[in-house]
Amino acid sequence: MGIFEPDILNDAVGQRRHVAPAERKLMVAILADAMECFRKNLAARTSRRRRLFLEAERWILSEDHDWVFSFRNICDVLEFDAQALRAQAEMWRRHHFNSKASEGRLGTVH
Repeated sequence: MGIFEPDILNDAVGQRRHVAPAERKLMVAILADAMECFRKNLAARTSRRRRLFLEAERWILSEDHDWVFSFRNICDVLEFDAQALRAQAEMWRRHHFNSKASEGRLGTVH
């Protein structure tokens, strides 16, 4: 999973003191869940799982600063690099589609 190893998440919860620990844990959980929904449902075929992927993708790509639990606000509070997390999601996407393209090439007869 790389960027979202449990130790990294646990370390993030205690870094900034002006946000209560419970709210920090909630923010970490929201961020981790969205990244996991994106990763696990990238190749979703069912409408429910595809919806989960699209919701996670939309949230991760949003630049919204108005909602307290927006991706940007959570990253700012936790002092995570939003662009690095987005790059991680894009890497998962590229890896998935490159793997699918490779599978298709291997299955063809020349």
